[in-house]
Amino acid sequence: MDFPYEFFKAEIRNGTLISETTKKAWAASVETLEEVVKAIEARNLRYCAVYGTLLGAVRHKGFIPWDDDIDIAMPRSDYDIFRKSCFDVLPEGYNVLDPSVEEVRGLDMLRICNSASLCDDPEFLRKYHGCPYIIGIDIYPIDNVPDDEEMDAGICDALKLIARVITIDMDIETATEDDILERSEILDVLEKNLHRKFPEDDMIHINLMQEYDRLSSAYKGKKTRNVTIYRNHRFSKKHIFPRGIFTDCIETSFEGMTIKIPRDYDAVLKTMFGNYIVPKQWTGVAHEYGFEQMQRIVFEELGYLM
Repeated sequence: MDFPYEFFKAEIRNGTLISETTKKAWAASVETLEEVVKAIEARNLRYCAVYGTLLGAVRHKGFIPWDDDIDIAMPRSDYDIFRKSCFDVLPEGYNVLDPSVEEVRGLDMLRICNSASLCDDPEFLRKYHGCPYIIGIDIYPIDNVPDDEEMDAGICDALKLIARVITIDMDIETATEDDILERSEILDVLEKNLHRKFPEDDMIHINLMQEYDRLSSAYKGKKTRNVTIYRNHRFSKKHIFPRGIFTDCIETSFEGMTIKIPRDYDAVLKTMFGNYIVPKQWTGVAHEYGFEQMQRIVFEELGYLM
């Protein structure tokens, strides 16, 4: 994509300073999103913006000033096709992170990255506007929610337990005895309720995430009333949406790129964020630093200066 020269200048948006480095990362993210959308549409599959990307598209016509990641979602049937075939249509060098086939702790979605590592190749830097960092697009599956509330609650409970085990393992070096006991008890419950074993080997996280996928997609193909993205629904029962709301889409601008968003974006955003009209900076741990800031810190510690 071509960005005007003024785009890369530092500026203040909604009281937040957007540095030139962040602008380069934004431009690189849009370039990566464009490639991902091309790959999706090459397979005649459907997608739409969700979470902060949807909010930014509606409220800012681009990124939320204090955000720098991109989130899209696909109906489960399209998502499953894409995850199996995306290698054939993505540009050379792109990296696909799928927690159900390789250990990628902390992910419960597909992530498409423009590279597997920091890259200072001149051609790469030209395409990605001087940004050497790994740019990732998160893709979430949109799943059918069982009409039976007890069945839905059972799925959510199991997903929370799986996520809890993986969360403990992410910080296993600092885990307490209570954490280790809790982890063991959770695995016992999962094995009993799901009627399968989770051996303590190198495959445990992949096996857990495969089970996470199986449970999330249990009602794939069913004509249920509602759909959801289980990442949030497993914690909040209100995080459900009428069937079809994510496939009835319109187009809008996102930092100069045309993307798809739900036609009834107002209903989606109110469910996700409540009063979304007034900008309110997220202060949770997950967004304490932007992804390019975190990568820059890591690379500078390793001796790379950008």
